[in-house]
Amino acid sequence: MKVTMKDIAKEAGVSVATVSHVINGTKNITEPKRSKVLEIIEKYHYVPNSTAKNLRTQSTKTAAMVVSSFTDSFVNGMIYGVEQKAREMGYSLLLVNTNEDEKYEKKTINLLYSKMVDGIILSPTSNDIGYLNDFTESMPIVLVNRYNPVVKNAPRVTGDNFRVGYDATTHLIQHGHRNIGVIYAVPNVSTTEGRLNGYRRALKENGIPYDEDHLELGYATVEGGAKAAETLLKKEKDITALFIQNDLMTIGVISKLKELGLEVPEDIALIGFGDSPSAAITAPPITNMVLPPEEIGTKAFESLSKLIDGEAHVENIELPASMVVRKSCGCE
Repeated sequence: MKVTMKDIAKEAGVSVATVSHVINGTKNITEPKRSKVLEIIEKYHYVPNSTAKNLRTQSTKTAAMVVSSFTDSFVNGMIYGVEQKAREMGYSLLLVNTNEDEKYEKKTINLLYSKMVDGIILSPTSNDIGYLNDFTESMPIVLVNRYNPVVKNAPRVTGDNFRVGYDATTHLIQHGHRNIGVIYAVPNVSTTEGRLNGYRRALKENGIPYDEDHLELGYATVEGGAKAAETLLKKEKDITALFIQNDLMTIGVISKLKELGLEVPEDIALIGFGDSPSAAITAPPITNMVLPPEEIGTKAFESLSKLIDGEAHVENIELPASMVVRKSCGCE
């Protein structure tokens, strides 16, 4: 249903003129009335007709990228790829970090929609993004890194996260490990789910039972990684290897292992993800699963520009994973 200013006025119990004044800032409205009107505007993702019309017909040469965090080298590389391609194509780029806050993400998308950017690249905070279907009919949106197919008319550019989990786990199994712990960054997102699916498949193919107690949430931080490693190794004393899904968590894990008097890879083998510059000079150097973040960012902006130019069908893209082998996994 198309919500009108009259509908908003009726639900808020005010006049249409009051709604207009709130939207345009043309008259001081009492705070209770103003808050109520703004709440209903946000509830229905209402955009004034003139703005919506301009949004569809005028180019601002400005796009937005909304990411769920600035936490690691992978996300920063992805942002860099988007920025470079945007600049090359003559666009200005607005960058927003939602800090894994779903409510803030929704407010941000609503604001960007009403402020007439030409399109949005979004790495969502969770799988709960069906609300985007309210926007994708009239606003070019590309999902990057994380996605949920429930969103229609929004192509995605991702990496092969299933292969990330599968290859990391298989490699550790080939080194003789059967009790492999996983420290993951964020629940309820496609990247984590894909990697855990790969982990489970590798275990199954090698006749190793899956044990949910071998998983621990590390919140994508150094401190979270350290705490997760300590928790896992205290409760699951049979673990001999860890797959860590973010480079900041890997730093925390290594620090905690040293504190516990455990050697890498002799006592605990490690495979990380993201391959920050420090990975090659850590003692021992860290084996990492890698997806190409700059290429993901570049292709995301290319997809967005196609949508902005009116292409009806823009393909989904999944880029391959690779492994950088170093000593932390037990390889020489």
